[in-house]
Amino acid sequence: MNSNDTMPAQNRRQGLRSLLALPVGLAAAGAVAGNAAAKTDKDVLSRLDRLESQHQISELLLAYARANDRFDEAALRACFWPESTHKHGGFDGTSTAFVDFALKIVQPLKYTAHHISNVSVEVDGDRGFSECYYLAQHRRTAKSGEGEEDAFFQGRYIDRHERRNGVWKIIQRRGISDLSFVLPATKPYADWPAGQHSMRAPDDPYYQLRALFQSGR
Repeated sequence: MNSNDTMPAQNRRQGLRSLLALPVGLAAAGAVAGNAAAKTDKDVLSRLDRLESQHQISELLLAYARANDRFDEAALRACFWPESTHKHGGFDGTSTAFVDFALKIVQPLKYTAHHISNVSVEVDGDRGFSECYYLAQHRRTAKSGEGEEDAFFQGRYIDRHERRNGVWKIIQRRGISDLSFVLPATKPYADWPAGQHSMRAPDDPYYQLRALFQSGR
């Protein structure tokens, strides 16, 4: 057998080895691609979960403000887990006790408005951390006993959150007070025409219009 007869045989053997190796190579490439796709899917789901969690926590902070302003006790308590702790101003205890404390302050007021801004939320699995600024207005009877006055308060809420069974609530709140001042009111709250000002739960238009929305109307 001469060298010319050997070369085709060698080529055939090399080609056979290549064909036999092809499925293994394809399987390996497929496994790499599959792993990359799975990692991409996992990363996307993780980002989506983080964004959804940040949104839910932001909505929770707004719900707290609404519950205060509408004097909605059930909605206010729903913002906190039962064992949540609370420290704000001279108060240091459980959030449950703080709600009792806050409702006593808000109850005699003629009007309140709590504005939430500068919301920043971090999420790590089922744990959350947030900071937001608040600006609160309390319309009340003037301490002089004559007319009404507006008390303004500004500060921050620094909160830890936990997610349980898909629900985010506050597990620890630290309230910071940075500014307060009082201005005399130019017009008594009762002098506003009926139906033109905010009311408390369940009479405020928020509850009525939301009920219509939820019913599909």
